[in-house]
Amino acid sequence: MKKSSGVIIKSNNRILVCKRSTENSEGGKWAIPMGGIEEGETPEHAAYREFYEEMGVEIDGGLQTLGYINRYNKQGGLKSILYLFMYETNDEIIPDLESAKDGHEHTECDYMTKEQIEGLYMSGSIKEAILKKLQ
Repeated sequence: MKKSSGVIIKSNNRILVCKRSTENSEGGKWAIPMGGIEEGETPEHAAYREFYEEMGVEIDGGLQTLGYINRYNKQGGLKSILYLFMYETNDEIIPDLESAKDGHEHTECDYMTKEQIEGLYMSGSIKEAILKKLQ
């Protein structure tokens, strides 16, 4: 069973979302920075690492554990578990996709409101988790 971690960055009631590159899995979908948990790694450490690898910016602590969501394939079978964390800040964290090790996984990132996120092409379970944090 694949396990991954993701970080919801919230700044001034907007969430950082990134559009997946078409060369990667779920290409064209909007998502949060996330990725697989390596052997021996905690979900929290994976969240910090994946954020840095994809965004090129470090988070300096302060992750809030939100829990996890089950992710399902098109046939309805469980495909993975995604551990979610949230980082709230008044100052937007600006991704540096060009310098990031895995910045190529995304074509763009932006902070969006609840209304904007509702209209995005995005995994339903991730969208639901994000929208709960914008109520």
